[in-house]
Amino acid sequence: MRFPRVVITAPASDEGKTIASVGIMAAFRQRGYQVQGFKVGPDYIDPGYYRLATGRVGRNLDIWMQGSSNETLWTFARGMIGADLAIIEGVMGYFDGHNPLSNESSTYHIAQVLRSPVLLVVDGQHSARSLAAVVLGFRHFSTPDLLTGVIITKIQSERHYQLLKTVIETECGLPCYGFIPYHQDLAVGHRQLGILPADENDQSVGMVEKLGSELSSQLDLDGIIKMIMDAPTLNIPKKPEVPRISNAHPVVAIAADKAFNFYYAQNLELLEELGARLVYFSPLAQENIPRDATALYLGGGFPEEFAAFLSQHRELLQTYYDRIAGGLPTLAECGGYMFLAKELVNTQGQHYSMVGIVPHTVVMHNHVQAVGYRTVIMISGIVFPAGSVFRGHEFHYSQLQFAGAEASRAYRLKGSRGESFGGYAELNVLAGYAHLYFPSNVSAVRHWLQL
Repeated sequence: MRFPRVVITAPASDEGKTIASVGIMAAFRQRGYQVQGFKVGPDYIDPGYYRLATGRVGRNLDIWMQGSSNETLWTFARGMIGADLAIIEGVMGYFDGHNPLSNESSTYHIAQVLRSPVLLVVDGQHSARSLAAVVLGFRHFSTPDLLTGVIITKIQSERHYQLLKTVIETECGLPCYGFIPYHQDLAVGHRQLGILPADENDQSVGMVEKLGSELSSQLDLDGIIKMIMDAPTLNIPKKPEVPRISNAHPVVAIAADKAFNFYYAQNLELLEELGARLVYFSPLAQENIPRDATALYLGGGFPEEFAAFLSQHRELLQTYYDRIAGGLPTLAECGGYMFLAKELVNTQGQHYSMVGIVPHTVVMHNHVQAVGYRTVIMISGIVFPAGSVFRGHEFHYSQLQFAGAEASRAYRLKGSRGESFGGYAELNVLAGYAHLYFPSNVSAVRHWLQL
């Protein structure tokens, strides 16, 4: 099948690949293309900017969580329905992935699977001839070489760009497709977990529009679109159908607002493929859990940023407590886990009451407490059958302080630093820091919907 596409990568984080990716998405949308944005890896935040730039939901490509190249190809093909072209932003550096001694799950690995041309974004602000050595190293580090062009960021003048362009094209044999100068008003705000979510960033819409228009003159968009359109065809294997649940009509209530918005599109689509109807509600808008819900899904996000507001509405929190305690099968991940705790303590030491169904206190820290891929093995049998195995990841700045007895061990975690236990599981509630990738265990998700 023919899927016009390009992967955008960099030697490391903070070299400008998100600005380049979002700007190119916006520029091509302004030219009339239906653009689909993808993010390599498990990140939830960058895809929010893709939605602003393209008008389409941003999606993730992660070979480790998806478990196979075929699953990644199916995910890509599903996301391309109705799109003219794909812009795929890499994760961290070009060769960074699950294992530091291999290219597994790296941006390079994704580009191999997708047989995609690759644009390398490099920071040129303090460089001259030496920048060519960096580019040349990336060309020769792994075989085959997939790089097809270079974009240079954070430089101040056309003269500097022409100098870098000449040396890179001469020494590396790669065309340069323009530059992105540093502008303070195009810098994206940051806090823990990376850049500010698009929905919380007041400058988001204006920044994306400005990027799209400015990059039209600073980048060789005609050259880039030719590269995209010349991408080789892809053979997509036939995907097995997911049998729908029979004799049941599950309705999954999903918290969705600025405090809770970390959901993989593939997770929600799998729920629908299995036969569930998804209904959304907003705790920040003081909405109740929909009455017809047969299951509850509280995803991640930043409830700590809205803790003062959420804690003020005790009647609503009590309503949530009563509904969950009444038997609603509930899955809460990371931010949702924090929301279900007894109270939340921010980095200034302020205490805020939360729902309280998890009888512990969550405490925010200034430094990351856990990050990385996780194999998650269910212990409790609550929500998902005992022994069920999921793939997922953790990334959080908070920790639970246990009230009295240790938290019930909901699941066992395997990661790069060994094994540990995590989560809370009692009665009908499974909560923990792990973000689960639902397609990694379809039968367990089916079990939850049939409770």
